[in-house]
Amino acid sequence: MSNYSYALTLKKDIFVVGDLNCNLLKSGPESDALNELCSSLNLFQLIKEPTRVTLQSSSLIDVILTSNTSLVVESGVEETHISDHFLVYSILKLKLPKKLPDYMVIRSFKNYSSEAFKNDLEQLIWQENPIDQGVNQRLDIFNQKFLSVLDMHAPIKTVKIKRRLCPFVDQEIVQLMKKRNALHKLARQTLQALDWDRYRSCRNQIKRKLRESERKFVYKRINDKNSNNNSLWKTVREFGAKAAEESKALITSYGLTSTHPDIPHKFSAEIHKFHFHPVSCDVIRKIVCSFPSNKSPGPDKVSVKVIKDALPYILQPFTDIVNCSLRESLFPSAWKLSEVIPLLKEGDHEIAKNNRPISLLLAASKISERVVLEQFTAYVEQKKCLSVHQSGNRKLHSTETLNLFISDKILKSMDDKEVVAVILLDLSKAFDSIDHVLLLKKLQVLGVSDDALCWFKSYLTGRQQGSILGPMLFNIYINDLPMVPKNGNLKSYVDDSKLLLSFSVNEVDSAAAKLNEDLRRVVSWCSLNSLLINPNKTKLLVFATRYMLKHADTGRFPYFTIGEKTVSCDLSH
Repeated sequence: MSNYSYALTLKKDIFVVGDLNCNLLKSGPESDALNELCSSLNLFQLIKEPTRVTLQSSSLIDVILTSNTSLVVESGVEETHISDHFLVYSILKLKLPKKLPDYMVIRSFKNYSSEAFKNDLEQLIWQENPIDQGVNQRLDIFNQKFLSVLDMHAPIKTVKIKRRLCPFVDQEIVQLMKKRNALHKLARQTLQALDWDRYRSCRNQIKRKLRESERKFVYKRINDKNSNNNSLWKTVREFGAKAAEESKALITSYGLTSTHPDIPHKFSAEIHKFHFHPVSCDVIRKIVCSFPSNKSPGPDKVSVKVIKDALPYILQPFTDIVNCSLRESLFPSAWKLSEVIPLLKEGDHEIAKNNRPISLLLAASKISERVVLEQFTAYVEQKKCLSVHQSGNRKLHSTETLNLFISDKILKSMDDKEVVAVILLDLSKAFDSIDHVLLLKKLQVLGVSDDALCWFKSYLTGRQQGSILGPMLFNIYINDLPMVPKNGNLKSYVDDSKLLLSFSVNEVDSAAAKLNEDLRRVVSWCSLNSLLINPNKTKLLVFATRYMLKHADTGRFPYFTIGEKTVSCDLSH
């Protein structure tokens, strides 16, 4: 009854189908009670014929109940021999609901003139009494003046989103589709074998045309000399195979204790700490020019292209705002705004977990973050703060450098007649799980001054995922993870880590115990740092020569666990 009551709240037509084990062909206490229940719930029973017939009896125990009989075109019983119950069916008269149009908010550049926009900006007086103004007040005044001029030249409008046609479907294919639909309609009317053959032939021809047209389109996009790397990977993601697994939460309470060392104190009090220093207009100009102009704008709909047009007139007041933010150790509240859009990974887009949230940041906030990133990166590289085991989000490092290290390690172990076990670790929603209090402590340990630490605290407060500084801060957050294993080596690319251990074929049992110990220590570290390992994406790979795999007791390898989950094993040679 609770499910039925919930269904009523949705204001939808209700159908109940099932074997109620109550014979409605005979009058009795059970059938009378069912009929009374249907009457009280405004349900109508559609099946009138026996649904189970034996030598001794015939009964109607399989029913279809509905709250709206006007939708029913036909209902009845189909005699089958699948079981001793006949099949009950109902044909409904349904219409697909018309999809509501989608709208989006944009800036209209239909009548935009760069020269006219710059002429109006030139007339503005940006700062009247800047001495007594804080960074938030300065930014509010700047936004008010800048946006008022921009709104005159590129007003914000709400427009209906037009459906994009498939880029590789040409007019020939469209005409073939119309012909296919007509042939299908004719075949359903005549029920002639010849008409059905014509329809199938046209349908198969369209499939071949679509595959060939898509292949040519992708080939052309990839080989386009004018395209950049972003366009290339956009094409690969759009038309390539997609693989995504459902991420399940890992239970953290398995009696795990803290087996990792405390946050290492790498710097003593005497060592010079990290401080922000003021930036010049030339630095801001260089940063603005380094941003691509085709990136999506944030909530204010101000693109980098517009900022580049206005840069000669806003450079000095904008530089003052950035320096004021660093001086006051305060990240402006207006720059924390972002527009979060869902990017479908797989499945039903109405289910939240099937979407990846993408944050569209304000262009001005990204410029300010880039200033901080350049200063902090220079300090981190000078002091060599980052672990050498991290290959992600670092200059001169990439997946290629990590793969070269892993490959070299595996080949060297094979030359030494050793087996290499590699556990591929994957963290669930790592960027969303960061503990900001713990991150600030780790920044302090790296030598970040109190003033700079206050700026980072202001920056992190009230933020959503997605930022220029995010990758660097994540590297700092997991910087001590490679020190956790006692027996193997741990290498990382952002949140994807690999735990490696080399051993001889005679040491399988001890190697399995060592790997389990290291894995338990890593799981414990993750739990204490508010991170969760995704067991469904964590795999064990074993590399060795054919000879070594043949003589090794590989039956011991699959017994690696994360909580109650067993890590699957693949053998490679």
